[in-house]
Amino acid sequence: MIRIVFVFLLMPVLAWSSVFSSDIQATLTSAQKEKKPIIIDFFGIWCPPCNELDETVFETSAFIEKAKNFKLLKVDADQDSSWKIKDKYKVGGYPTVIFTDPKGSELYRVVGYRNLKEFLQIMDLVLSSKNKKLAKACASEDEDDLWRCAVICSESKNLVCASEAYAKLAKLLKPGTARFDWIRTYAMESVETSDLQREGYASLLKTYHQTPQALVWTVAYLAAFDDEKKLKPKKELIDEVLSQFPQMLTDPRLDALGLSPRSLIQIKAEILDKVGRREEAIAVWKEASALLEKEATLLPPGSKPRAFTLDRITCLEAAGELEPALRLANQYRDFYPNEFTFYYLSSQILERMKKYPDAIAAAKKGFEVSYGDNKIRMATLLVRLYGSVPDKASAKKIVDEITAQIKPDAKLQIRTHRYLKKLQEAWASL
Repeated sequence: MIRIVFVFLLMPVLAWSSVFSSDIQATLTSAQKEKKPIIIDFFGIWCPPCNELDETVFETSAFIEKAKNFKLLKVDADQDSSWKIKDKYKVGGYPTVIFTDPKGSELYRVVGYRNLKEFLQIMDLVLSSKNKKLAKACASEDEDDLWRCAVICSESKNLVCASEAYAKLAKLLKPGTARFDWIRTYAMESVETSDLQREGYASLLKTYHQTPQALVWTVAYLAAFDDEKKLKPKKELIDEVLSQFPQMLTDPRLDALGLSPRSLIQIKAEILDKVGRREEAIAVWKEASALLEKEATLLPPGSKPRAFTLDRITCLEAAGELEPALRLANQYRDFYPNEFTFYYLSSQILERMKKYPDAIAAAKKGFEVSYGDNKIRMATLLVRLYGSVPDKASAKKIVDEITAQIKPDAKLQIRTHRYLKKLQEAWASL
């Protein structure tokens, strides 16, 4: 039995809207006036770890108290208004939390979920940096400075800067620490060719298979074979990593790696599915779903556990439990009738059940209330569904509507371009 401690339950909570602003320019202006650093949370309403940050970190009194030292800004990554600021900070995944000085120069960033304890420590790290410029941090010999440098340069794809910071940190960091594992993760994420990815991850798995991060590396290692028909991943490497799983569940590095026992179970299920161990995977997906259900009950009374529900729907669907997944998606669709998220999930499940008319009806409602990037995703699903009926005329109408509405600047490095490309690919496949 896994024992999970929820520190945030000991504290009263407030809605994020009471402490975060959504006004980009007003926040930047007030930060300069008050000479306070800024926390910018780039999120998606559909994103489980984004919702989990809200529910277990941003709504706690401990965060709210420490956040008085910062100006707080939330950026909905699906809104058109997010395009320029996402491009400025080279945001590629969600959640991404950017810490800046009062003028908007980046001091640190977090990609993915961190629990309350870890997030508060990061806030202290940023405050102790005293707005030190990135160039000075990168030129430093101090571990914390170099760590900030490596994280920022890696996540913003400045590979020259990142590699220089790695080289310095390699002399300071000890194996068995979370930062040691993170640096190797960042280094591998900068590798662009599949051959080198396969070799690099294989080397990591062989040498450092005991760390919980090895599960994350295994997922990336398997993905490097997706487009390769002749080569196969090394089974012995994956088996060795999975053999360490019981010890990983209690590893002291979990918090700093942004992992939890339950998230490890989800990753294990994904790996088992990937390597064709379907029966084992189903059991593990169900275990993850049960843990998510338990976590949800530990939130304050009256809460709607969006984060845990989003993940639980995914786990149930992955386990082949389509009816329970659909019931949960429909229940939350009723809770949030003016939001696309749960329409999208229910229509995907209905598609898998081959109930195409019902799937189209749900997707159409989701399309009506969607906006920006999530409208493109909803449109892509609708086009695919229309192709199953088939109804090419309705599919074309959707494509034409999106093409006329959404036209991001081609110079902006944002996900919108990828979503539009997927929409065109779905249309072309008809």
